Amino acid sequence: MSEISLKICKGGDLGVNSYVLISKDSAIVIDPGDFKKIAEVLQGKRLEYIIITHEHFDHIFALNELRDHFGAKVIAQRTASQNITTSSKNLSRFSDMIYDVMKVVKRQNIVEFNAQKADIEFDESYELLWKDHALLLTHTPGHTEGSCCIRVGRWLFCGDSLFEATQTSFLGGSKAKARYDEISLPFFKSLDPDLHVYAGHGESFILGDKLNAMQRAIEIFKNRPKFTNLFVSFDEFNKIINEAQVLVRDNNCFLLIKHNGFYKFYYLVDSLSNLKNLDAFFRLINEPIIAEIVSTEAIKSDFLYDIDFKAYKIYSRYKSTKKNRSFKNVQNATLDDIDEILELINKTFDPLSDYLPNFDELKELILNQAVFVVRLENIVAGVAIYELKQKICYFRLNCVRQDFQNGLIGYALASAPEQMQEAQVFYAWMHDENSEAIRLNQALGYKPDGLKDYIFIKKENG
Repeated sequence: MSEISLKICKGGDLGVNSYVLISKDSAIVIDPGDFKKIAEVLQGKRLEYIIITHEHFDHIFALNELRDHFGAKVIAQRTASQNITTSSKNLSRFSDMIYDVMKVVKRQNIVEFNAQKADIEFDESYELLWKDHALLLTHTPGHTEGSCCIRVGRWLFCGDSLFEATQTSFLGGSKAKARYDEISLPFFKSLDPDLHVYAGHGESFILGDKLNAMQRAIEIFKNRPKFTNLFVSFDEFNKIINEAQVLVRDNNCFLLIKHNGFYKFYYLVDSLSNLKNLDAFFRLINEPIIAEIVSTEAIKSDFLYDIDFKAYKIYSRYKSTKKNRSFKNVQNATLDDIDEILELINKTFDPLSDYLPNFDELKELILNQAVFVVRLENIVAGVAIYELKQKICYFRLNCVRQDFQNGLIGYALASAPEQMQEAQVFYAWMHDENSEAIRLNQALGYKPDGLKDYIFIKKENG
């Protein structure tokens, strides 16, 4: 039996993967995207078949040209075959809108087009015998009604039905998702989990890593990988992964967790060299993404350069065991203060780096008597948040309304309220460039303890 070699041609602004299977002097193309790149691979080869995994324009962009140039037969699921014949159903008519939604810079001119139906159509499955090999085509509705996957040997070509780093989209809404859950997902779960999957976009991956990402993430966490920026208990990790976007790659795990208007990126890897090729994981996130690395060792500004993050801010942790006097004008906040407090802290602090509470968390903190205010002229002039945990007090934030910054309100709030005086140790994080806050807290006995929080932010695409 002759062996099959695989060539991957990445092309177009949307990063479509076209796959060329070669056996001796013959070839098959799956999802023809970039004619020039595919033609270069096909030099001296006879293109016998073109298989499309679904009808969208980015996956059939070179279909007409390849078909005309090589005379190859086209194979497609029946619905996909029908849909490539109209620009509204292959979506080339709406390419500008799609680029805008995906926030992709358009460098390629997409002219509205259509194609002839496939030469070979099938409904649920089709077996293509080619050069002593069997290619098994299976209908996998969901992303589109005409989606299909191709199995050959240890390889699975899935178009946009599965991605390593993100979930597939369902243009048909809840009905399409129901079809996917009922038909396609059970099919994927019935396959060998060790299959190598080649998707329409992004990197190849192991099927089991995708389908069992949650379980694999827990295993990786339990094994305590050598490098991580996530330091939580096992129970906390279980809660986190249920709210996170999870990517598992071999023995490495990556998480994206939504916060108030931004995402935090976490990694658990056995080598820092595995912090790479994560563009697809971040591609559909439209909010800012930050990564925090807490360390006693200096972290270089280009630490996350390979995944396109840049240095943003550095915070240092300060520690105090000094008992300072409490001020009577510092009072517990009430639920009536919530709107004023949120307005004040959102104007004062950077939400990407300053660990700000949202409405629900602030309400809980107030009920737990962890929020303190100074009121002047019937308004909240300043606010501080402290969290007491087993004789350790975390001084979370302190700010004063601009109209009242000439007084000693900040000092009074930073001098631990009476309710927090039972703490034996006080900790506070301060931005290294906030000299005013550093001076204030040093006057109250705070000293740096050597721990720093290095914050990085994902660069914007384009």
